[in-house]
Amino acid sequence: MRSDRPKRKFKRLLLAADLHGSEITFRKFLAAAKFYDADVLLIGGDLTAKSITPIVRQKDGRYQTRLAGGTRDNLTEAELGPIEKAVADSGPYPVRLSEDEYARLRADPEKVDALFIDRMIDQIRRWTDMAEKHLAPLDIPLYWIGGNDDKPEALIHAASTPHVHFIDEKVVRLDNDHEILGFGWTNPSPWNTPRELSEDRLAERLDPLLNRVEDPAHAIYLMHAPPFETGLDIAPKLDATTDPPRPVIQGGQQVLIPVGSTTFRTAILETQPLLGLHGHIHETKNAAKLKRSVLVDPGSEYASGTLRGAIVNLQRDRVLSYQFTTG
Repeated sequence: MRSDRPKRKFKRLLLAADLHGSEITFRKFLAAAKFYDADVLLIGGDLTAKSITPIVRQKDGRYQTRLAGGTRDNLTEAELGPIEKAVADSGPYPVRLSEDEYARLRADPEKVDALFIDRMIDQIRRWTDMAEKHLAPLDIPLYWIGGNDDKPEALIHAASTPHVHFIDEKVVRLDNDHEILGFGWTNPSPWNTPRELSEDRLAERLDPLLNRVEDPAHAIYLMHAPPFETGLDIAPKLDATTDPPRPVIQGGQQVLIPVGSTTFRTAILETQPLLGLHGHIHETKNAAKLKRSVLVDPGSEYASGTLRGAIVNLQRDRVLSYQFTTG
């Protein structure tokens, strides 16, 4: 840690989650390290984008794409820069294609998937380099994991650097007092995303990590999904028989239900970590306790370029305080 940082009797953590590829949200997150005088940064999963936005070159040399739900056509190449930035800031990957390339991709889902994975890998590598360059002079570490929407084929390319630590399915030491367990897989959802497992298989995958934690009473669990029925996991009930799944409406209102993991709830109740840091449920900005364990989820508004975060002030034996941030 930097020697010129004021001495204090706690460690300040800054958490965000569910950035889903938003370039501006990630840049805000890095800038927030100094703004909030953080000692440690953490991202609780879902790093990469959910989709690709094609920018198609027409035969007359002009371009067509979609932005904010509307079609933008007759665009010159000079106009593409701001549009590509707006797309990337909202999450998706902007990709320039000719009409023929676009037609070939639409006809071959495997090519679309390969292109999507390539863009995910590129973003993970760029963000790692960007974070290392930004955080090295501050001597602030970043710990991050994948989430259910991050494809395993992309996450295998996530490498650690001196200040950026990819800790999915790992247990690492934060300092002399605290360990961090990172785990980005989730329980099933109606969306059938790449990294979902049944509760039984989640337990099989999580149990070896729990056994590696030397001192659970001083541990931090960085888990993408929140535990079941904690108030961090309230989301609209979805009708999985439709494509895409649609919210269930009763009496003119969305039906809200708990959707967290029972495996994570059991693990936290049985091992009682000091702190649980979560994401996954964008609508939720909340904190709760399971016995002594403090649980925090900052929520997400990545599509609007808004950074939702949570500051947690941590002492050796207790969570001193937490505060939600928006910016």
